[in-house]
Amino acid sequence: MDDAIQFYSLKTVWTPWDEAAVLKMDYQSRAELASIINCEGLLVDLSMDQHAEVRFGVAQNGHTPLQTLTRLSEEDLCITVKETASKTLWNLSAKSESAR
Repeated sequence: MDDAIQFYSLKTVWTPWDEAAVLKMDYQSRAELASIINCEGLLVDLSMDQHAEVRFGVAQNGHTPLQTLTRLSEEDLCITVKETASKTLWNLSAKSESAR
């Protein structure tokens, strides 16, 4: 993990400049961050990335908004992204059920 990825992976408060910096990274770095960041707005942006690897990272991230996971599970062109988003949605619903 390079310094920039480590820096952004630990962020809890995001600025528009932070989000822009991530969007300008190469797709491998965006994909790595997509699976671990907590910035919902950036996850929504990354869910529309041209690279399936990036969308896959978003699909497996539990911080991704439910509406975005639902869209990925129903509409993404990559079957792996669709299945992963469905699995994440299922895991989140199971977790919320067990918390009750």
